Amino acid sequence: MNSDDVPLPVVELASYIEDYLADEPEFEVDPDVATTALQLLADECGVRDLGELRDGDMTRLLLQVYPAARPDDDPNDVVNAVDLMLDFAFDTERIDEDRHGELLGELDDAETALFGTLDRPRLAENEQDLKTLYNLPDRLGPVRLPAEDELAEQARRSPLLTRARALAEAVIDGQDLATAADAAEVSETDLPTVAELASHVGFVEFDDAEDSGAEDSGAEDDEAGDADEVVPSEGPAFDEWPGGDDDEVLTVWGHALNTLLAWSLPADADRAGDETLDFTGTSAWFVPLLLTWRVGLPVGAISDMMADIATDDLPADEAGAAWRAWSAQHGDPAEVLLGRLADLGAVELDDSHEAAASVGTVARLTPLAAASLRGELVESGVDMPLLPAPEDMAATDLIDVLAHGLDGEIQAEAPVWFAAHTPLGGARALLAVAADGDAPRRADAITLVREHAGAEAEAAWQEVEDVPTLRLHARLETAALRGEDSDLGDAELAWLAVDAIAGRLGRHESDVVTAVIEHIIPAGATGPVDTMWRVDHPDTVTVLTAVGEHHSDKAVAKAARKALHKAADRAGT
Repeated sequence: MNSDDVPLPVVELASYIEDYLADEPEFEVDPDVATTALQLLADECGVRDLGELRDGDMTRLLLQVYPAARPDDDPNDVVNAVDLMLDFAFDTERIDEDRHGELLGELDDAETALFGTLDRPRLAENEQDLKTLYNLPDRLGPVRLPAEDELAEQARRSPLLTRARALAEAVIDGQDLATAADAAEVSETDLPTVAELASHVGFVEFDDAEDSGAEDSGAEDDEAGDADEVVPSEGPAFDEWPGGDDDEVLTVWGHALNTLLAWSLPADADRAGDETLDFTGTSAWFVPLLLTWRVGLPVGAISDMMADIATDDLPADEAGAAWRAWSAQHGDPAEVLLGRLADLGAVELDDSHEAAASVGTVARLTPLAAASLRGELVESGVDMPLLPAPEDMAATDLIDVLAHGLDGEIQAEAPVWFAAHTPLGGARALLAVAADGDAPRRADAITLVREHAGAEAEAAWQEVEDVPTLRLHARLETAALRGEDSDLGDAELAWLAVDAIAGRLGRHESDVVTAVIEHIIPAGATGPVDTMWRVDHPDTVTVLTAVGEHHSDKAVAKAARKALHKAADRAGT
């Protein structure tokens, strides 16, 4: 690196950074990273004054030049430094306000592309991770996903990436964009998005003619404008998708997903020259879509969420009109983005489900997108285990799916698990867990046996009639299977009531707990409460406390509070 090329700007920039850091900065900047970026602009991009910055220089610096020169530097530090460098160029009147905004926009796109290519997703210093942003629990799942080689094969079949790479290949071969689009079967409507995606994921990159060796071909100085010519060449992802190894293919696909979510709609607004709606962050619905990926979300609901975000800065009386006006001219943004994601292979759009007449088309994540998003959640600190094959799943695994699984997961897993273990074998395994578990574990195991083994579990119930924690449940379930009366006394029914309520405390929302309590103890039924305090159950005090707090019938709640004192005295607490 020739340090004599830009000595004055380097000194000025260093002084500017020093002043910035002394005044409670919004984000930290490493002066060495900033001056290195400035020097690399001069040495590798031919930009010796920031007023000479051309379109593409920021992208080339961030994605190619800097990583090659300083591969160990933190990309967050590089982005922060380049961001401040552009502010420096504006504040020192090297660029005007419009050019400053254009370059910041290019930096945003380059940043999205940069972080989308990293094996481990990175977050800017002032951004929350996904776990914090969505207030997620420490644990989700477990979930079942295809093996990596299956996911990679799905990624290789992406129609959108197929067209994007074909477009890049045609452009690299020297075809103009319109001819290349015809060759790649890219429509005029889709061309801007596909062309930008080809560049963002790294199928194609553009070098200045002077950097590509054209000056050595005998075509020197043909025209004064030749200096601005750019030459397309194969980017780093050109050989990685679809022909790379599984990890490379999945990385390129994940990069495409991240960039579509981040810049697809903002780029539409830029091309339309319409800043009324702010599409930044409108893909916030994507994580909730994972939490319900077996069931999906109605496209209309996704559109409503996006509209709320995009119009957040508008007066309430203008927001709806602005959203409708954009949708009338450009299409509903949710439908447009979901169409692109479906073309990538990230979502499935179902308009033939049972409730289609009332809720319309439903969007669901594909396993490929679910796997990609799971990786980011794990990086943010969410434990999201993967399930083994059904025949290798223990009963505890199935109980975990019921207790912690995503919406619709247990409906998919339970039938397959019982088929692999047989209804009777599955019931025996689950009841063995229930025998040694606490009330919530016991409740989940019994629910699974009742709903999925049915009458075929009768022998398993008979086998646990002498197990203290399951004895009363076994009598009740066996009688129900035979259509007989259980002949349980009041004290026994009270124990079952305590056990059933205890099984739903702690892990459920308040309204669910209330519904369970009021189902087991109807309004006006103070008799069971008067009996509950006498039963020998470790959760009696906790259950009576919950009944007193949650039951809407005043008489029942009052009886529970009175019984609580007796139970506490009996327990010596």
